[in-house]
Amino acid sequence: MKILVFRIGQLGDTLVALPAMWAVRRHFNEAALSFLGDSHPGRKLVAAADLLSGTGLFDSFLSYPAGRGAWGMPVRPLAMFALWRELRRRNFDALVYLAPSLRTAGQIQRDRAFFAAAGIRKFYGLTSFPRLPVRLPGQLMPAVAAEADLLLARLAADGIFVPAGLDRCFNLNLGEAETQAVAAWRSGLPADDARPWIGVGPGSKMPAKRWPADRFTRVIKSLVEHQGVWPVVFGGPEDQAVGAEMIRHWGCGYNAAGALGVRAAAAALAKCRLYLGNDTGTMHLAAAAGVRCVAVFSSRDHAGRWYPAGDGHLVFRSKIACEGCRLVECVERQNECLRLISPEAVLAGCEAVLAGLPINCDSPCHESR
Repeated sequence: MKILVFRIGQLGDTLVALPAMWAVRRHFNEAALSFLGDSHPGRKLVAAADLLSGTGLFDSFLSYPAGRGAWGMPVRPLAMFALWRELRRRNFDALVYLAPSLRTAGQIQRDRAFFAAAGIRKFYGLTSFPRLPVRLPGQLMPAVAAEADLLLARLAADGIFVPAGLDRCFNLNLGEAETQAVAAWRSGLPADDARPWIGVGPGSKMPAKRWPADRFTRVIKSLVEHQGVWPVVFGGPEDQAVGAEMIRHWGCGYNAAGALGVRAAAAALAKCRLYLGNDTGTMHLAAAAGVRCVAVFSSRDHAGRWYPAGDGHLVFRSKIACEGCRLVECVERQNECLRLISPEAVLAGCEAVLAGLPINCDSPCHESR
C-alpha cells in the first residue's frame, strides 16, 4: 500500500503529532508512507522533513507552499494544482488525515473533496473531531485533552490500533549524526566547567505568547548565582540577539539559537536538566527529548491542549476573563495573562524541579503534569 499522511503547521504541530505518526507506521508496517505538509517560502521556519527525515517514519516527503510568493502574489491556486497532479501521479491508496483539531467542517469537506479528486478512496482521521468548549461571558474555560491525544482518538475511531505506551511515543531516533553536530558546535565554545545545563527558550513567533524577556533574564540570573547552572538559549535565528544579550547579563552560557539544526538542537536539549521557555515548538522539542519543562503559557488557547507531553512538567497559565482569545498579538491588554505570572513564582518552580521536589499547584497559575 501507498499511504499519504497529511499534517500542517510548524515545529510544535509536527511534534505533537508524533504519537499518531508512530501509530500509523506500526499499523501499516509494510506500507510506503509519504508525508504531506505545508511550507512557507521566504520565512525561517522549520520544515517537517528536517525533523522527521531521520526518524524512519516516512519513505518520502511532499509539501506545498502556503501564503504568498514573490511580489505578494497568491501561490495557492497554482500550488494546489501542482500538488493535485503529483498526488494523482503517485496513486496513493489511502490518506491519514492529521489536520489540527480546530479544523472547521467546511475545511474538512474541502480537503476530502480535494484528496478524493486526486484519486484517493480510503480515508482515516476525517471523523470524530472533538467539539472543543467555547468561551462564554463570565465563565472560565475548562481544560481539554492534549492535541496529541485528540489525534490518536480520531485514528482509533477509524480502526487504527494504538497499543498501550505508543500514545506517548515521541521518539525522534536521534543518533550519532546529531551527537557529532552538537560536539562540532561546542568545539569552538568556552568550557562549561561541568555545570548542569538548563535550556532557555525566550522567543516565540507569536507576540501573544512571549513572557517578558527581562523576566527570563532575572530568573536565570538567580539560578546561575544560586544553583550553579549553565544556561543554553534555544530558538531560531530571530532569537540570536536576545540570547546574546541575556548571556551578557548572566556572565556565562551558550547561545544555540539559530546555530543548530532542529535534530541537533534536540540532542543538545537532551543534555539539559531543565527547560524554561514559552509555549513554542522548542518547548515541545525539549519534552520529546525527555527534559522536564517549566513552561510559561499565555491564555490564548484552551488549557491543556498544547502542554508539554510527558510527566514532571510545570505549566504556568493564568485564569483570566479573556482566555481563549486566539490572538497572535495582544494589543488591547498588552499580554496581561502573561504579565500576571511573576518571575518569583517561575523561579520557585524551576528550583523545585531542579531539586526533584513535589510541585505545589495550589496557585491557579500552576499546573503540573
